[in-house]
Order: sequence, then C-alpha cells, then structure tokens
Amino acid sequence: MRAREHRVHEAGALRQEPFPAGVAYYNEELPLVWDVNFVRVDRPAVDLVGTVERLQSGQGHYKVLIEDPAVVEAHSSELIGRGFGRRDLVALAREPGGRLDPDVQEVPYEQVKPFRFEVHMEQLKPPRDDVADQVGRVHDRTHSLTGERWLVIYADGEPAGHLIVYSLDGLAQIEDVGVLNRFRGRGLARRLIEHALEDVAATHDTVFITAETNDWPNQFYRRLGFEHIEDRADFLLIRAG
Repeated sequence: MRAREHRVHEAGALRQEPFPAGVAYYNEELPLVWDVNFVRVDRPAVDLVGTVERLQSGQGHYKVLIEDPAVVEAHSSELIGRGFGRRDLVALAREPGGRLDPDVQEVPYEQVKPFRFEVHMEQLKPPRDDVADQVGRVHDRTHSLTGERWLVIYADGEPAGHLIVYSLDGLAQIEDVGVLNRFRGRGLARRLIEHALEDVAATHDTVFITAETNDWPNQFYRRLGFEHIEDRADFLLIRAG
C-alpha cells in the first residue's frame, strides 16, 4: 500500500533528497502545493524539526508526513511543541466489487482538468485560483507517470463528481473523490465509488482509500465496506511572510 502511494509522491516531485530518516520531495514549479513539497519520515530521527527546517528552508511551509503509527507518536509532541498542526489520517481497505453505473465515464485528464479546477475551488477555504491551478498542474505531470484514471459521474447533463483510480500489482487506490456542492446529497459519491470498485474487480484483490480520521468521509467510506488498516498523520506549519 505504501509503495503504491510512494510512486505518486515520486511522480509529483521534480527532485528528491533522501536523509537518514526518510526522504524530502520538491517541486519548485508548484510551491503552493504542499503534497508535492514535503518531508516523509519513515524512521525515528534526531532533531526532526531542525532537519525539516533545513530541508524546507526555501519554502513557505513545513510539511511532514509520517505513515508509521509508532514514528508518529515518537515525534508528535516535538512537532506540535514547535508550532506544527497535526492532522490524523487513516488508511482503509476492502475487497473490490460494486456496481457499474451508466452515468460514470472514464475521461482523459485534459478533459477533466477544467472540471477538477471547479471542484477544487469549492474545496479550498478560502478559494484561491492560484492554488487550484497549481494542484491541477500536478496532474499534468503525474497522469502519464502513474497511470491514473479519472472517473467522472454526470448529472443533469453535466459533470458532477470525479475520482482517481491508481493501480499496482493487484492493489487499487481510490483518491481525490469530489462532488460539486450543487449536486451533493444525491448519492453521487457513493455511486461513483461503487462504480470504481466494480471496474477494478476483475484485476485487483484489494482497494484502499485514505481519509482524515476526524472528518465525515472516514465514516462514509466505512459504510461502503472499507475497514481500518492503519493510522498515520501529517504535520503542517505555515511560515510567516
């Protein structure tokens, strides 16, 4: 599962810098996108905050991702004590299998991109078109490197929601589930995910998805049959100026 996610990390970065406890990812062309400019910590580190400050000295933020629960707890107090905010995350998985939906289509990313921008503008608080533009440009790079597939559900004759499917060696990942506000409450996200689950059923053994532990999608995914696999966390500090 982590190997699948690490391939996405690598695809989004222009360069990497390994260090004894993990690896730092950089994409200087997209400085506003935290998910392609961050430090992944795989093992306990000495003076982690100092290391992060050195590795991300030229950026407007510090972001640390820790996927191992023991390493999260080893460094959480240190990071929070230095001003980082902690976001708890959970990985969930289930067997594939669902129901194909006639209103869902696989769409090339170049066609999805304007719609993805609209969805992300609604998700950003506050909305920032420069951030939404840079997030879209991440996929300009990654869609050909990761084999990501974009599924779009249509309602009232227009695109209403989307998700990404990644695949590696019988393991599928569902990511970036989003529905426009005006179409929410109509069960579209459920239908979209169930379509993806059936779409990968013939060639995959497991499907996983990640969510914020304390946000509503966690419980929503569990109602769709996803079960807890592991806890993790990321830590963020926005630098002054």
